[in-house]
Amino acid sequence: MRGIVYTGEGVEVTDALEVRGPGPNEVQVRMQAAGVCHSDLSVIDGTIPFPAPAVLGHEGAGVVEAVGDAVRSVKPGDHVVIATLASCGACRACSTGHPTMCKSSLGNISTPFTFKGEPASNFAAASVFSETTIVSEVQAVRIPKDVPLSSACLIGCGVLTGVGAVLNRAKVLPGDPAAVFGVGGVGLNVIQGLRIAGASRIVAVDTAAAKEVR
Repeated sequence: MRGIVYTGEGVEVTDALEVRGPGPNEVQVRMQAAGVCHSDLSVIDGTIPFPAPAVLGHEGAGVVEAVGDAVRSVKPGDHVVIATLASCGACRACSTGHPTMCKSSLGNISTPFTFKGEPASNFAAASVFSETTIVSEVQAVRIPKDVPLSSACLIGCGVLTGVGAVLNRAKVLPGDPAAVFGVGGVGLNVIQGLRIAGASRIVAVDTAAAKEVR
């Protein structure tokens, strides 16, 4: 199986990658599209220390290939977006709609892969830079089949980060004015979130002329 592996000294595009089958509460997904987030690059350049070898990538969408015996929310053939939060789904944080506060979603590293015969870690509980990955059921979010997977893959990080910053952190109210500093992938989705929230005036600021919002 092909994938992109962080070796500790850099990255390697390889065929020497294998992945185990899904456990009872896991989903096996054939990846169809993936985005490159700066967090992936930060692992490569050492800004984010991470154990090697590891299969990178955490913005992805694909098609369910197989599911564990206890999985009920998705089935083979479903199109899904991969969420990076491997939350437990049962604690107080999860049951009140705050999965980002679930202790199970933090530092969630496992080794469903082998690279050249040695255990390899996942990254952000996702590892979408591989032909096939294994995630927990709660991470496989079913989407309509008419949604382009090349667009859907961005939802798992860039879209959620930008829109979530507006709705959950800044708590922008209808009529509020807002300024967005930096209109890259996350910034553009902050603007989308501000439109959803009903902001009255949105000012976007960026030093790169190519990112000018019209």
